[in-house]
Amino acid sequence: MAQMQNAQSVALQLEKVRDKLPLLYERDDMLLTMIQQRGDVERVSSRNMRLPLQIRPGGKAGLANMDGGDLGRGSGTMYDVAQVTPVFFRFAVEITKLVEYASNAPEKAIENAAKREVKNAMAQFRSFLDKVMQTNGNGVLGTVSSITTSGLPAGVAAQFTMAKPPGAQLFYYNQTVQVYDPTLTTNRGSANVMLVDPFNSLLQVDSLPGGTSANDVIVHDGLTGAQPTSLFGILYHQTNATTGTWLNLNRSTYPVELATPRVNGNNSALTPGAVRLAINKVRKSLGNNQLGKLIAYTSLEQEHQWEQLGVTISQIIKEGAGGRASDLDLLFTGEKTMAGVPIKSSINANQTRVDFLDLSHWGRAVMQDIDFYDVGGQTVFPIYGASGGLASAYIFYFVTGFQVWNESPRSGAYIDNLAIPTGY
Repeated sequence: MAQMQNAQSVALQLEKVRDKLPLLYERDDMLLTMIQQRGDVERVSSRNMRLPLQIRPGGKAGLANMDGGDLGRGSGTMYDVAQVTPVFFRFAVEITKLVEYASNAPEKAIENAAKREVKNAMAQFRSFLDKVMQTNGNGVLGTVSSITTSGLPAGVAAQFTMAKPPGAQLFYYNQTVQVYDPTLTTNRGSANVMLVDPFNSLLQVDSLPGGTSANDVIVHDGLTGAQPTSLFGILYHQTNATTGTWLNLNRSTYPVELATPRVNGNNSALTPGAVRLAINKVRKSLGNNQLGKLIAYTSLEQEHQWEQLGVTISQIIKEGAGGRASDLDLLFTGEKTMAGVPIKSSINANQTRVDFLDLSHWGRAVMQDIDFYDVGGQTVFPIYGASGGLASAYIFYFVTGFQVWNESPRSGAYIDNLAIPTGY
């Protein structure tokens, strides 16, 4: 009689499933979190929120003749008002009933998939909003540098090589996006993202809208018409532009007062001199007594460059005994700073910039906090089948309505056009 072999007993063996779920994609929300934690929140209606600004000085100074001389006429302080209105975003999640039934007990699955999806959806929605906050208020997430349509995997219609900055960093898999012409006038159509490669700045989509060409821009879903408006992000509030509008104020009317101090990196590596110059420009703009508590918000690329500077100029002196005296940490430990300003790095930040932010002047005009879309207490809605009857699936939404404001553009500064370190 033949010996019993493993194949005869496989039916008796238990299958081991590890009860951990590692996250294999990024969903950073650094900027959104900082502004939520440290910025002001104003509850608003659908009417514009008004931000009064003391924008120019008044009074006439000069030498005076007190022996009957003419003291002349005077003037007063000039005030103006910025205005902001919330915009709404939604995040839709659709699940079949089988997913729920197959994972709603510990003996069936390591996680309840339907419940976990609520947590996943909130984190991904926040990450999306953080990505939009890196933009200049028009929802542009990237610019197409070149297009490939041959030799691609099944289901992929086109591959875009995205220009840096920001490359492909502000997109996520399965996101619906739209293609606009470079002037943001013509909406060429939409597509779904099939692959995001931030290292090689590649984006693959399932369809190629007609007329798409190099230098077109890709925006998030939901924008319509020419010159669309989205969240006012870093590039909107931190700029030295003297044309266009800022929170309904014409920049050309106040070309100095609404301009954020800028240092041009000239496509060179970040240096301590550029950092010091940026901070000193804030002091020169508003005075030493108006310099707030800044943070240096930047990308991993520029954080890397700053660390490299520290390694280059370091002299390591080892002395003493015990503790960590024998350790060698060339990248150092503890909080990283730029000229005393704490560094906050983000995956989503522009790779060629360092933005010095005084978050005490930043805030949100909120009409609706992030929450479930609710109709009469109902937050989960059925899907209908082709017959008109119910389908064995349901959908829920997260929605929010807010806008980001910065009441003092000159309280910050930025360094742009910095070189990206090799390898990024």
